[in-house]
Amino acid sequence: MDLGLKNKVAIVMGGTSGVGLKTAEMFLQEGARVAICGRDQQRMENACKHLEQFASADQVFAKTCDVTSKEDVHSFIDGTAEHFGAVDILVNAAGQSVMGYFFDITDEQWRQQIDLKYFAIIHAVRAAYPHLLKQGGGRIININATLAKEPERHMVATAATRAGLLNLSKTLSQELAPHNITVNSVSLGLIATDQWERRRLKNAPEMDPAEYYNDLAKKRNIPMGRVGQPEEVASAILFLASAQASYVSGSTIEVAGALGKAL
Repeated sequence: MDLGLKNKVAIVMGGTSGVGLKTAEMFLQEGARVAICGRDQQRMENACKHLEQFASADQVFAKTCDVTSKEDVHSFIDGTAEHFGAVDILVNAAGQSVMGYFFDITDEQWRQQIDLKYFAIIHAVRAAYPHLLKQGGGRIININATLAKEPERHMVATAATRAGLLNLSKTLSQELAPHNITVNSVSLGLIATDQWERRRLKNAPEMDPAEYYNDLAKKRNIPMGRVGQPEEVASAILFLASAQASYVSGSTIEVAGALGKAL
């Protein structure tokens, strides 16, 4: 199936690792041009070297960017439009969870989650909007989590901000529909990303990775019996960015191995 992504310009916020990097890789394999950003310069360089395996250097634009900084985000997205001459797709993939119960979470941690999971998306959509209009429409895909509909006490700050983002995404889908801009969400369950790998190395460094993730799937009662992979998430993102999803907006696709129970 031709996804119609050849020569499209896709911005992946937080595209230097995990789901974001795999998404950038798969966009390139479909013939798209890709822009990625991240705060860490070394991780950015490593990501660019990785992406060189799938496309020529002129198909990738990379810049350090703090997604919680309005100035950084506008500079990056405007820079992408200037570099490639257009912006067609915006994927908001930057994110990091905070574990803790309500009375354990500090004001600073609350603000960090609100900035990262809410204002980062607001900044990116505002910056990308005029460029999408010039193209006659486009795609916005926000990465979310099953926590948005099924809060867990030990992740209260992350769950609350995820819920807000889900509401925002639905509202944006209605507001931008007349401009042929679709807005959709991809909600994740447990995915084997760099974040989970850091947790493994911290909590069970001596444990075999496959055994660790199998044990994790059992503990979390994932119906499919395993943890998901970044490429499984990226596949859903690419569909929502494709020509085949031209009438899909305001929707949420769960990539969670049937973990989510909310309707």
